[in-house]
Amino acid sequence: MENFVDIYQFTHFRKYLEEYQVARAQQEPSFTRTEICNLLGLEKTRSYFADVLRGKKVSPRMVAKFIEILGLDKKAAKYFETMVQVDQAKNDTIRKAAMEELLRQHPNPQHIINTDAYEYYNHWYHSALFAILDAMDVGDDMAPVQKRIFPKVPLGKLSDSLELLQRLGLARKNEEGFWKPTRESISSGPYNNAELIKQYQLQCFELSKQALITPPKSPTVMSTMTFSISSEAYKDLEAAVQEFKAKARRIIGEDKAKADSVYQLNLHLFSNLDPEGK
Repeated sequence: MENFVDIYQFTHFRKYLEEYQVARAQQEPSFTRTEICNLLGLEKTRSYFADVLRGKKVSPRMVAKFIEILGLDKKAAKYFETMVQVDQAKNDTIRKAAMEELLRQHPNPQHIINTDAYEYYNHWYHSALFAILDAMDVGDDMAPVQKRIFPKVPLGKLSDSLELLQRLGLARKNEEGFWKPTRESISSGPYNNAELIKQYQLQCFELSKQALITPPKSPTVMSTMTFSISSEAYKDLEAAVQEFKAKARRIIGEDKAKADSVYQLNLHLFSNLDPEGK
């Protein structure tokens, strides 16, 4: 069967299923989410596939059925099964083992980040907490953070996040007993897995949406522009965006005053026209 998308570009099986369905439907319009439910033998449950994309647990029997529908060869089928194990692991130990197995199976393992970095970029609040530790005096009790963080994050997840930062060497206690970041900033660097970072960015964009629709309690700047320019002007604009990012990093790095808040900055620059007209 034709490979509509490259499974090895993914570490999240739900995202792979979503992209596969869209890509295949472009060539086979009948391959809808409802049709997938039919192929899975769930003619009376039209929402099952959508529920899976939203996080519903997938049983081993249904994993096997998905593999059949996807037409995966033996190697790709094993990779798919392992992605499911990573997603549905009952604890961190099992998840780590599954992620290590995913690395072993990947034909180009350096394309995937290591297990801990995978965990870091898997949830937006890890990077938020990293910054919060600089702006607040945080001990082992995460309740003060849970009270102030936006959007709200369960207390248990914040505790797990702090444990992850400690394990990564990104946070340690100071002499006063408060957890503080061990560096000024973090870059995805050599672990810049395109698919995973994309998912992280989507989470950050969702934060912008939440900030837009929630009555502000702190300063916010929301601005949108739609315009037409030449290719030459676009190159100048793209360079200006990069210059702004560099300037923003300098301002952040040169700020010697004590941080008292945490901000999210997202930049979006994309075309509303397909250059090829397809």
